Amino acid sequence: MKRKVFLLIVLVVVLVLSLAASAFAVPVVRTYRATLVELNGSGVTGTAEITLLPLGMVKVKVEAFGLVPGKKHAQNIHGFRSGAPAMIPPPDAGAYSDGITSLEEALAYTGRVLLELAPFVRANPSGFQQFTRVYRGEDVKPLDLGDVSLSNRVIMIQGGYTPATYYGPAYDPTLPVAAGKIAGPFMK
Repeated sequence: MKRKVFLLIVLVVVLVLSLAASAFAVPVVRTYRATLVELNGSGVTGTAEITLLPLGMVKVKVEAFGLVPGKKHAQNIHGFRSGAPAMIPPPDAGAYSDGITSLEEALAYTGRVLLELAPFVRANPSGFQQFTRVYRGEDVKPLDLGDVSLSNRVIMIQGGYTPATYYGPAYDPTLPVAAGKIAGPFMK
């Protein structure tokens, strides 16, 4: 009888200690990454890192090179509501065979904007931009992180010069200039 009481006490102590340890456990942080490749011959490249933080927060960091100096460049996380994998538009994505993939044509591959990475950052005089922001609550809801992996999403940056026309090259703030397929998760 004493042995059973002793084992019961040991079991209760172990249970209490394991519950206490889980209450103080460090939450798992998952990180996703994307390598940005040029679109439309822009020469824009870069990297993006998306980190899923505790309490439903999402930290996004984007660094891009080769952007039009002094201009603000839209950047967004794109995807399909169905959860179908988004893709980087291929070089021949332009349905009009003009050698340019418009935003409308790119959306067939990337899906719609799920998270606007705003405020948009102005590229410095060297064409570099760095962006970091933490999102929470309603902002991250469209990413549907409970049902769809970020690895089914794409980051796209916009804003570049269209090829020369009669009047010379024209800046188009909607022109896709870089995109990257999000990969991961990687444990931090």
